Parts: sequence; C-alpha cells; structure tokens
Amino acid sequence: MKNLSKRSIFRIVWFSLVAIFLTWNWSTFQSRNLPDGTLETSPAINVINRNDEIVFTPTHSAKQLEVIFFQGGLTDPTAYGPLCRKLAEGGFTVHLIKMSFRLAQYDYQKISTMFDLASGKYVIGGHSQGGKMAAQFVYENPQLMTGLFLMGTSHPRDIDLSPRAIPTMKFYAENDGLASVAEVMENKNKLPANAELILIAGGNHSQFGHLGQLLGDDAATISRNKQQGILTENLLRFLDELDSGG
Repeated sequence: MKNLSKRSIFRIVWFSLVAIFLTWNWSTFQSRNLPDGTLETSPAINVINRNDEIVFTPTHSAKQLEVIFFQGGLTDPTAYGPLCRKLAEGGFTVHLIKMSFRLAQYDYQKISTMFDLASGKYVIGGHSQGGKMAAQFVYENPQLMTGLFLMGTSHPRDIDLSPRAIPTMKFYAENDGLASVAEVMENKNKLPANAELILIAGGNHSQFGHLGQLLGDDAATISRNKQQGILTENLLRFLDELDSGG
C-alpha cells in the first residue's frame, strides 16, 4: 500500500506539473498588453471583426494596395492587431487573417476565395509559420501578389523563391530563439534576388507580436515598442514604394 500510495502521489505531482507547464505555454501564445482601442473603430480607422479576418481600414486613404497578414502558428491573431492598425494609419487596408486551429499551414489557401487576388492590389506577409505560408502561397501563385514580407522565420527553407522577381522584405531578430540569424542566413539564397533583409538588433521572436515570452525564444534587449517601431517604419516604406510603383 505504501508503494502504491507513493506511486499515486508521484502521478498526481507529475500530471499537475505537466498541466501547469501546458497552461503556461499556451498562455504565452495569447495576445497581451494591446494598446487601448487597438480593435475598436475610431474616426481614423474602421475595424471590422469577421469570422475569417479582422479588417483595419483607414477612413481617409489614397492608397491602392491592401495587405494580407498571416498569424504565427498557435498565436492569438489579435496579437498582431497593433502592427496592423499602424499600417492602416499609414493609409493601407489590412486584412488580419484568422486561421483554423490557429495554424496557417492548413488554412492559408482560403484567401483565394476571400479576395479578388487577380486584381493585383495585394501584398502578403506574416510572422513565423505565417511567414512560411505566405512564402508558400507566393510560390504556388507566382503572379498574384504585388509584394511579400516575412517576419521572424527561417523560411523559405523548403521552397526556392530565388527565380521570382516579387519585391520582398524580410525581418529577422538578433535574439530570435526560434528562427536564428544563422538559420535565416542559411536560407538567404532561396529568397528573391531583390529581397531586402532587415536585422532588428536586440529583438526576439515574441516581440514581432504582442505575445508572451514563447518557449525556446531568447530574451530581447530592446523594448517591444522599439521592435514594433522598426517593423512599422520599414513596412510602411516598403508598402509606399510598391503603392507608388517604385
């Protein structure tokens, strides 16, 4: 009985620790510390929350291009709301896509039925797994997108976009524990030849969104606001150049 009792106690402790770990890990994928009003309509930005997307639309804009954004794997899509709203404040309508089971790899093709992609007015991008699947979509549909941007991903790794001429911007972070600088450089030759790579010194994987510290990620040495500011500034430059035909 004593042995059975000890075994039972061990099992209880073990499963309790596993449950605590899984709960903590899942919590890091949830959005947090969103600025007030991120998902609310204002005089400058109209926000519509639909089943498949959250749309940020500037109320006064002369921009022609629209942005399709893919969330990272398992992450709460609203974690990218602040970045999407900043891009909308810059004049671009942004479609933050909600993926089934929060996994872009199973749901990325649905944008073909959501939008008139043949119009040529869309730029696609995403974070982590979302970036991987944005690149995959471009690979499978080479004539549909006007531009591509990638954030915190070692991809394209399993496909080769180097023959493509699509304008591309890729962000990678010095302290990214999930898509390291070495991995990004290893796959650099699979990007389009015209790709612009931007290293965020001191940044990490988690701060590409408003997320917790993801398991396996390294600590950032800059603030989330600074990392997000670098993203916003360069993405708006990229989008403005594409919108003007540059």
